[in-house]
Amino acid sequence: MPRALDDITVVSFGQIAQGPVATQMLGDLGAEVLKIERPGGEWMRGFSMANEYIEGESLHFQFFNRNKRSIELDIKDDEHREVLYDICEEADVVVENFRPGVMDRLGFGYKKLSERNEELIYASASGFGSTGPYADRPGQDLIVQGMSGLMSITGDRDDLPTPQSVAIADLHSATYLAFGILAALHYRDRTGKGQRLEADLLSAAVDLQLQEIGTYANTKAELDLGEDGLGNVYHPAPYGVYETADGHLVLSLVKPSKLGEILDIDAITDVETWEEAYEDRDGIMASIGAVLRTDTTETWIAKLLEHDVWCGPVKDIPDVVDDPQVRENGMIRTIDHPTLGELTVTGTPIRMSKTPPYIRRHPPLAGEHTEEILREYGYPTSMVRRDDD
Repeated sequence: MPRALDDITVVSFGQIAQGPVATQMLGDLGAEVLKIERPGGEWMRGFSMANEYIEGESLHFQFFNRNKRSIELDIKDDEHREVLYDICEEADVVVENFRPGVMDRLGFGYKKLSERNEELIYASASGFGSTGPYADRPGQDLIVQGMSGLMSITGDRDDLPTPQSVAIADLHSATYLAFGILAALHYRDRTGKGQRLEADLLSAAVDLQLQEIGTYANTKAELDLGEDGLGNVYHPAPYGVYETADGHLVLSLVKPSKLGEILDIDAITDVETWEEAYEDRDGIMASIGAVLRTDTTETWIAKLLEHDVWCGPVKDIPDVVDDPQVRENGMIRTIDHPTLGELTVTGTPIRMSKTPPYIRRHPPLAGEHTEEILREYGYPTSMVRRDDD
Protein backbone atom coordinates (compact mmCIF):
# COMPACT_ATOMS: atom_id res chain seq x y z
CA MET A 1 0.00 0.00 0.00
CA PRO A 2 1.38 3.46 -0.87
CA ARG A 3 2.08 5.76 2.07
CA ALA A 4 1.49 9.50 2.25
CA LEU A 5 5.20 10.40 2.51
CA ASP A 6 6.93 7.41 0.96
CA ASP A 7 8.63 9.64 -1.62
CA ILE A 8 10.13 11.92 1.05
CA THR A 9 13.60 11.57 2.58
CA VAL A 10 14.21 13.21 5.95
CA VAL A 11 17.69 13.68 7.41
CA SER A 12 17.41 14.02 11.17
CA PHE A 13 20.09 15.55 13.36
CA GLY A 14 17.43 15.50 16.09
CA GLN A 15 18.26 14.43 19.62
CA ILE A 16 16.43 13.84 22.90
CA ALA A 17 12.68 14.46 22.23
CA GLN A 18 11.62 17.48 20.19
CA GLY A 19 13.30 16.61 16.86
CA PRO A 20 13.05 12.81 17.21
CA VAL A 21 9.30 12.87 17.93
CA ALA A 22 8.63 15.10 14.92
CA THR A 23 10.63 12.86 12.60
CA GLN A 24 9.01 9.74 14.05
CA MET A 25 5.64 11.22 13.06
CA LEU A 26 6.91 11.68 9.51
CA GLY A 27 8.33 8.15 9.51
CA ASP A 28 4.97 6.76 10.59
CA LEU A 29 3.50 8.38 7.47
CA GLY A 30 6.03 6.61 5.26
CA ALA A 31 8.97 9.03 5.05
CA GLU A 32 12.48 7.59 4.84
CA VAL A 33 14.12 8.97 7.97
CA LEU A 34 17.91 8.81 8.22
CA LYS A 35 18.97 9.40 11.81
CA ILE A 36 22.43 10.96 11.99
CA GLU A 37 24.18 9.91 15.21
CA ARG A 38 27.58 10.70 16.60
CA PRO A 39 29.85 7.67 17.14
CA GLY A 40 28.37 5.77 20.07
CA GLY A 41 24.87 7.14 19.52
CA GLU A 42 22.87 10.19 20.57
CA TRP A 43 22.49 11.46 24.13
CA MET A 44 19.12 9.83 24.75
CA ARG A 45 20.60 6.34 24.41
CA GLY A 46 22.23 6.92 27.81
CA PHE A 47 19.10 8.10 29.63
CA SER A 48 15.91 6.20 30.38
CA MET A 49 12.74 6.86 32.37
CA ALA A 50 12.78 5.19 35.80
CA ASN A 51 16.38 4.26 34.92
CA GLU A 52 14.96 1.23 33.10
CA TYR A 53 17.14 -0.43 30.46
CA ILE A 54 16.53 -3.77 28.73
CA GLU A 55 19.59 -5.55 27.38
CA GLY A 56 21.44 -2.25 27.77
CA GLU A 57 18.99 -0.37 25.54
CA SER A 58 17.25 2.79 26.76
CA LEU A 59 13.48 2.42 26.73
CA HIS A 60 13.20 6.20 26.55
CA PHE A 61 15.03 6.18 23.21
CA GLN A 62 12.74 3.49 21.79
CA PHE A 63 9.59 5.57 22.13
CA PHE A 64 10.91 8.45 20.00
CA ASN A 65 12.78 6.66 17.22
CA ARG A 66 10.85 3.99 15.37
CA ASN A 67 10.66 3.97 11.56
CA LYS A 68 14.21 5.32 11.19
CA ARG A 69 17.57 4.07 10.03
CA SER A 70 20.66 5.03 12.03
CA ILE A 71 24.01 6.04 10.56
CA GLU A 72 26.94 6.95 12.79
CA LEU A 73 29.08 9.78 11.43
CA ASP A 74 31.46 12.22 13.06
CA ILE A 75 30.32 15.66 11.94
CA LYS A 76 33.81 17.05 12.72
CA ASP A 77 35.61 14.50 10.52
CA ASP A 78 36.28 15.82 6.98
CA GLU A 79 35.59 12.50 5.28
CA HIS A 80 32.37 11.99 7.20
CA ARG A 81 31.32 15.58 6.53
CA GLU A 82 31.41 14.93 2.80
CA VAL A 83 29.12 11.96 3.27
CA LEU A 84 26.74 14.16 5.24
CA TYR A 85 26.76 16.87 2.57
CA ASP A 86 25.90 14.29 -0.10
CA ILE A 87 23.07 12.87 2.00
CA CYS A 88 21.64 16.33 2.71
CA GLU A 89 21.98 17.29 -0.96
CA GLU A 90 19.56 14.52 -1.91
CA ALA A 91 17.20 15.02 1.04
CA ASP A 92 13.79 16.66 1.00
CA VAL A 93 13.91 17.70 4.66
CA VAL A 94 16.62 18.31 7.26
CA VAL A 95 15.59 18.49 10.93
CA GLU A 96 17.76 19.67 13.82
CA ASN A 97 17.11 20.74 17.40
CA PHE A 98 20.45 22.01 18.65
CA ARG A 99 20.78 25.42 20.27
CA PRO A 100 20.55 28.27 17.74
CA GLY A 101 23.80 28.77 15.85
CA VAL A 102 25.31 25.33 16.51
CA MET A 103 24.53 23.89 13.06
CA ASP A 104 25.84 27.06 11.39
CA ARG A 105 29.14 26.72 13.27
CA LEU A 106 29.37 23.07 12.23
CA GLY A 107 28.82 23.97 8.57
CA PHE A 108 25.35 22.41 8.29
CA GLY A 109 23.10 25.44 8.75
CA TYR A 110 20.30 26.39 6.37
CA LYS A 111 22.35 28.83 4.29
CA LYS A 112 25.09 26.29 3.60
CA LEU A 113 22.81 23.37 2.80
CA SER A 114 20.29 25.36 0.74
CA GLU A 115 23.15 26.49 -1.53
CA ARG A 116 23.63 22.82 -2.43
CA ASN A 117 19.90 21.96 -2.46
CA GLU A 118 17.61 24.92 -3.16
CA GLU A 119 14.47 22.79 -2.72
CA LEU A 120 15.50 21.75 0.79
CA ILE A 121 13.11 22.22 3.69
CA TYR A 122 15.19 22.96 6.78
CA ALA A 123 13.35 22.58 10.08
CA SER A 124 14.90 23.88 13.29
CA ALA A 125 13.55 23.36 16.79
CA SER A 126 14.82 25.02 19.95
CA GLY A 127 13.87 25.98 23.47
CA PHE A 128 13.07 29.66 22.96
CA GLY A 129 13.58 30.54 19.28
CA SER A 130 16.64 31.68 17.33
CA THR A 131 16.43 35.37 18.28
CA GLY A 132 15.52 37.31 21.40
CA PRO A 133 16.78 37.58 24.98
CA TYR A 134 16.41 33.86 25.79
CA ALA A 135 17.76 32.45 22.52
CA ASP A 136 21.05 31.20 24.00
CA ARG A 137 19.52 29.67 27.12
CA PRO A 138 19.23 25.90 27.52
CA GLY A 139 15.66 24.92 26.74
CA GLN A 140 13.96 21.87 28.25
CA ASP A 141 10.35 20.91 28.87
CA LEU A 142 10.21 21.47 32.64
CA ILE A 143 12.04 24.80 32.38
CA VAL A 144 9.57 26.00 29.75
CA GLN A 145 6.55 24.80 31.69
CA GLY A 146 7.70 27.14 34.45
CA MET A 147 8.61 30.09 32.22
CA SER A 148 5.45 29.89 30.09
CA GLY A 149 2.98 30.19 32.97
CA LEU A 150 1.73 26.64 32.46
CA MET A 151 2.70 25.55 35.99
CA SER A 152 0.99 28.56 37.53
CA ILE A 153 -2.49 27.50 36.34
CA THR A 154 -2.18 23.82 37.28
CA GLY A 155 -3.11 22.30 40.65
CA ASP A 156 -5.00 23.82 43.59
CA ARG A 157 -4.77 27.22 45.25
CA ASP A 158 -2.36 26.21 48.03
CA ASP A 159 -0.18 23.90 45.93
CA LEU A 160 3.32 24.62 44.72
CA PRO A 161 3.38 25.51 41.01
CA THR A 162 2.48 22.17 39.48
CA PRO A 163 4.12 20.74 36.33
CA GLN A 164 2.44 18.36 33.95
CA SER A 165 3.82 14.85 34.40
CA VAL A 166 4.37 14.48 30.66
CA ALA A 167 6.76 16.37 28.39
CA ILE A 168 3.87 18.43 27.07
CA ALA A 169 5.89 21.30 25.60
CA ASP A 170 8.28 18.90 23.86
CA LEU A 171 5.47 16.87 22.31
CA HIS A 172 3.33 19.84 21.29
CA SER A 173 6.34 21.59 19.77
CA ALA A 174 7.25 18.39 17.89
CA THR A 175 3.72 18.20 16.50
CA TYR A 176 3.95 21.78 15.23
CA LEU A 177 7.37 21.04 13.73
CA ALA A 178 5.91 18.12 11.76
CA PHE A 179 2.87 20.24 10.85
CA GLY A 180 5.15 22.98 9.49
CA ILE A 181 7.17 20.48 7.47
CA LEU A 182 4.03 19.15 5.80
CA ALA A 183 2.93 22.70 4.96
CA ALA A 184 6.38 23.47 3.52
CA LEU A 185 6.29 20.30 1.41
CA HIS A 186 2.93 21.36 -0.02
CA TYR A 187 4.31 24.83 -0.81
CA ARG A 188 7.32 23.26 -2.51
CA ASP A 189 5.04 21.08 -4.64
CA ARG A 190 3.36 24.28 -5.90
CA THR A 191 6.46 26.45 -6.33
CA GLY A 192 9.53 24.22 -6.37
CA LYS A 193 11.01 26.27 -3.53
CA GLY A 194 12.31 25.08 -0.20
CA GLN A 195 12.40 27.15 2.97
CA ARG A 196 13.47 27.27 6.58
CA LEU A 197 10.98 26.85 9.41
CA GLU A 198 11.28 26.98 13.18
CA ALA A 199 9.40 25.71 16.21
CA ASP A 200 10.26 26.24 19.88
CA LEU A 201 9.18 24.94 23.27
CA LEU A 202 8.16 28.30 24.72
CA SER A 203 5.83 29.13 21.82
CA ALA A 204 4.29 25.66 22.00
CA ALA A 205 3.62 26.03 25.73
CA VAL A 206 2.05 29.46 25.16
CA ASP A 207 -0.08 28.00 22.35
CA LEU A 208 -1.43 25.36 24.74
CA GLN A 209 -2.81 28.22 26.86
CA LEU A 210 -4.53 30.09 24.05
CA GLN A 211 -7.81 30.22 26.04
CA GLU A 212 -6.30 31.23 29.36
CA ILE A 213 -3.75 33.73 28.06
CA GLY A 214 -6.32 35.24 25.69
CA THR A 215 -8.86 35.59 28.49
CA TYR A 216 -6.39 37.29 30.82
CA ALA A 217 -4.94 39.56 28.14
CA ASN A 218 -8.39 40.85 27.21
CA THR A 219 -10.12 41.01 30.60
CA LYS A 220 -7.48 40.84 33.35
CA ALA A 221 -9.79 38.34 35.06
CA GLU A 222 -8.45 37.03 38.38
CA LEU A 223 -6.42 33.84 38.09
CA ASP A 224 -7.80 31.80 41.00
CA LEU A 225 -7.09 28.08 41.07
CA GLY A 226 -9.80 27.17 43.58
CA GLU A 227 -9.57 25.19 46.79
CA ASP A 228 -9.73 21.59 45.61
CA GLY A 229 -9.94 19.80 42.27
CA LEU A 230 -10.86 22.70 39.99
CA GLY A 231 -10.15 21.66 36.42
CA ASN A 232 -9.37 25.07 34.91
CA VAL A 233 -8.51 28.44 36.35
CA TYR A 234 -11.28 30.16 34.36
CA HIS A 235 -14.01 27.51 34.23
CA PRO A 236 -17.17 27.47 36.37
CA ALA A 237 -18.15 24.73 38.79
CA PRO A 238 -18.54 21.80 38.66
CA TYR A 239 -15.64 21.50 36.16
CA GLY A 240 -13.04 19.45 38.05
CA VAL A 241 -11.94 16.28 39.83
CA TYR A 242 -13.91 14.62 42.64
CA GLU A 243 -13.20 11.85 45.11
CA THR A 244 -15.55 8.86 45.23
CA ALA A 245 -15.77 5.96 47.68
CA ASP A 246 -13.16 4.00 45.72
CA GLY A 247 -11.38 6.46 43.42
CA HIS A 248 -12.03 9.64 41.49
CA LEU A 249 -14.13 10.97 38.64
CA VAL A 250 -14.21 14.15 36.59
CA LEU A 251 -17.15 16.37 35.76
CA SER A 252 -17.04 18.61 32.72
CA LEU A 253 -19.38 21.44 31.72
CA VAL A 254 -22.81 20.75 33.22
CA LYS A 255 -25.14 23.22 34.93
CA PRO A 256 -25.11 22.83 38.74
CA SER A 257 -28.92 22.91 38.74
CA LYS A 258 -29.02 19.76 36.62
CA LEU A 259 -26.52 18.00 38.89
CA GLY A 260 -28.51 19.11 41.92
CA GLU A 261 -31.57 17.31 40.59
CA ILE A 262 -29.67 14.14 39.66
CA LEU A 263 -27.73 13.94 42.93
CA ASP A 264 -30.44 15.37 45.23
CA ILE A 265 -28.36 18.38 46.30
CA ASP A 266 -30.88 21.08 47.21
CA ALA A 267 -28.18 23.70 47.74
CA ILE A 268 -27.34 23.88 44.02
CA THR A 269 -30.67 23.19 42.29
CA ASP A 270 -31.21 26.93 41.83
CA VAL A 271 -27.76 27.58 40.29
CA GLU A 272 -28.84 27.80 36.67
CA THR A 273 -26.42 30.26 35.07
CA TRP A 274 -22.72 29.97 34.30
CA GLU A 275 -22.20 33.31 36.05
CA GLU A 276 -23.53 31.91 39.33
CA ALA A 277 -21.54 28.70 38.82
CA TYR A 278 -18.36 30.74 38.42
CA GLU A 279 -18.92 33.05 41.39
CA ASP A 280 -19.32 30.26 43.97
CA ARG A 281 -17.05 27.59 42.57
CA ASP A 282 -15.59 26.40 45.88
CA GLY A 283 -18.98 26.12 47.59
CA ILE A 284 -20.64 24.28 44.69
CA MET A 285 -17.76 21.84 44.32
CA ALA A 286 -17.73 21.14 48.06
CA SER A 287 -21.46 20.31 47.97
CA ILE A 288 -21.03 17.95 45.04
CA GLY A 289 -17.91 16.37 46.53
CA ALA A 290 -19.67 15.49 49.80
CA VAL A 291 -22.24 13.45 47.89
CA LEU A 292 -19.89 11.75 45.44
CA ARG A 293 -17.73 10.41 48.27
CA THR A 294 -20.63 8.23 49.43
CA ASP A 295 -20.56 5.73 46.54
CA THR A 296 -18.26 4.15 43.97
CA THR A 297 -16.97 5.66 40.76
CA GLU A 298 -18.71 3.02 38.67
CA THR A 299 -22.07 3.68 40.31
CA TRP A 300 -21.86 7.44 39.83
CA ILE A 301 -20.63 7.22 36.23
CA ALA A 302 -23.52 4.92 35.30
CA LYS A 303 -26.06 7.25 36.93
CA LEU A 304 -24.58 10.40 35.40
CA LEU A 305 -24.35 8.92 31.90
CA GLU A 306 -28.04 7.98 32.10
CA HIS A 307 -28.68 11.73 32.18
CA ASP A 308 -26.08 12.49 29.48
CA VAL A 309 -23.81 14.30 31.94
CA TRP A 310 -20.30 14.95 30.63
CA CYS A 311 -18.21 12.85 33.00
CA GLY A 312 -15.64 10.10 33.19
CA PRO A 313 -13.59 8.02 35.61
CA VAL A 314 -10.02 8.95 36.52
CA LYS A 315 -7.86 6.05 35.32
CA ASP A 316 -4.25 5.23 36.04
CA ILE A 317 -1.66 4.15 33.50
CA PRO A 318 -2.23 0.37 33.97
CA ASP A 319 -5.95 0.97 33.31
CA VAL A 320 -5.20 2.92 30.15
CA VAL A 321 -2.89 0.24 28.73
CA ASP A 322 -5.79 -2.24 28.94
CA ASP A 323 -8.58 0.19 28.06
CA PRO A 324 -10.79 -1.25 25.26
CA GLN A 325 -11.22 2.09 23.49
CA VAL A 326 -7.50 2.81 23.56
CA ARG A 327 -6.94 -0.65 22.08
CA GLU A 328 -9.67 -0.15 19.50
CA ASN A 329 -7.97 3.06 18.35
CA GLY A 330 -4.69 1.19 17.82
CA MET A 331 -2.85 3.24 20.42
CA ILE A 332 -1.19 0.25 22.13
CA ARG A 333 1.03 -1.63 19.70
CA THR A 334 3.74 -4.28 19.85
CA ILE A 335 6.77 -4.45 17.60
CA ASP A 336 9.66 -6.90 17.28
CA HIS A 337 13.05 -5.55 18.34
CA PRO A 338 16.34 -7.39 17.64
CA THR A 339 17.60 -7.14 21.24
CA LEU A 340 14.50 -6.31 23.30
CA GLY A 341 12.17 -8.91 21.79
CA GLU A 342 8.53 -7.82 21.86
CA LEU A 343 8.36 -4.10 22.62
CA THR A 344 5.11 -2.33 23.55
CA VAL A 345 4.74 1.20 22.18
CA THR A 346 1.98 3.72 21.61
CA GLY A 347 0.50 4.05 18.14
CA THR A 348 -0.04 7.05 15.87
CA PRO A 349 -3.08 9.11 16.92
CA ILE A 350 -4.56 9.60 13.46
CA ARG A 351 -6.34 7.24 11.10
CA MET A 352 -6.31 7.60 7.31
CA SER A 353 -8.38 5.58 4.84
CA LYS A 354 -5.92 5.49 1.94
CA THR A 355 -2.47 6.12 3.46
CA PRO A 356 -2.61 4.88 7.05
CA PRO A 357 0.42 5.41 9.28
CA TYR A 358 2.26 2.24 10.19
CA ILE A 359 5.30 0.89 12.01
CA ARG A 360 7.69 -0.76 9.60
CA ARG A 361 11.00 -0.45 11.46
CA HIS A 362 12.00 -0.94 15.07
CA PRO A 363 13.91 1.90 16.76
CA PRO A 364 17.44 1.40 15.42
CA LEU A 365 20.48 0.27 17.30
CA ALA A 366 23.23 2.90 17.27
CA GLY A 367 24.72 2.93 13.77
CA GLU A 368 22.71 -0.17 12.78
CA HIS A 369 22.36 1.01 9.18
CA THR A 370 25.67 2.79 8.70
CA GLU A 371 27.14 0.36 6.16
CA GLU A 372 23.82 -0.02 4.35
CA ILE A 373 23.39 3.75 3.93
CA LEU A 374 27.02 4.28 2.91
CA ARG A 375 26.58 1.74 0.10
CA GLU A 376 23.40 3.47 -1.07
CA TYR A 377 25.26 6.78 -1.39
CA GLY A 378 28.24 5.21 -3.13
CA TYR A 379 30.74 5.24 -0.26
CA PRO A 380 32.96 2.33 0.84
CA THR A 381 31.97 0.64 4.07
CA SER A 382 35.63 0.79 5.05
CA MET A 383 34.90 4.32 6.26
CA VAL A 384 33.18 2.81 9.28
CA ARG A 385 35.34 3.01 12.38
CA ARG A 386 34.88 -0.07 14.48
CA ASP A 387 35.82 -0.40 18.14
CA ASP A 388 38.74 -2.68 17.35
CA ASP A 389 40.20 -0.35 14.66
